[in-house]
Amino acid sequence: MSDAVKILLVEDDRIIASLVKKYLDIRGYVVHHAEDGVNGLKEFEKFDFDLIILDVMMPHKDGYTLAEEIRAKDPYIPILFMSSNNLPKDKIKAFRIGADDYVTKPVNVEELLLRIEVILKRQNNQPKVDQLKEEDPQEIHIGKYVLDFPYQKLMYGDDVRKLTTREAELLRFLFRHRNNLIKREYILQEVWGDDDYYKGRSLDVFMSRLRKYLKEDPTIEILNVHGIGFKFLVAEKV
Repeated sequence: MSDAVKILLVEDDRIIASLVKKYLDIRGYVVHHAEDGVNGLKEFEKFDFDLIILDVMMPHKDGYTLAEEIRAKDPYIPILFMSSNNLPKDKIKAFRIGADDYVTKPVNVEELLLRIEVILKRQNNQPKVDQLKEEDPQEIHIGKYVLDFPYQKLMYGDDVRKLTTREAELLRFLFRHRNNLIKREYILQEVWGDDDYYKGRSLDVFMSRLRKYLKEDPTIEILNVHGIGFKFLVAEKV
């Protein structure tokens, strides 16, 4: 079945991997299983996948490292972490890397399936790079900066900074809503796909990054309106 969604499952616990793979196979997904991060990267480079499910604690290469390597090769593929690490710092680290979701063990396979469906639906509704070139200007002028959205580059004169996918999406979103109060929940729903608490913490981190990236232009300001949201202020050109 060529149209079947292909999932790469990287999990060193064979019992958990067998349970998840069996359940997803029944639901029509094509699941490739790798038992550690090294083999996970090999599988990723060998086949085209629609979604990646990663454990964190694995031999030879942990899930965070593997996620960073995958993100460097493909900034768009959805990544879902599945881990027994349930501390806030672990989840925040995953979202900083660019995770789309994070579930904790023991895994409820019904919940996992629903999360996968939500991620894939969101992914299918997002315009591809070629569509973005047609529907949005390739270069978005933000004060003295230029955002090349399809290639995720932020330029200030001769200085060029490579952005992550999430950073570029968030900056474009903020510019579209510039000089207006934007509620946190709305940002999270539109850019992250939901307003989960841990994604909210990740949002604050991303806002701090953008402030740093845009600091050379004093006409640009990101205001935190406590308890409500943010204002992305850009002085209008006279």
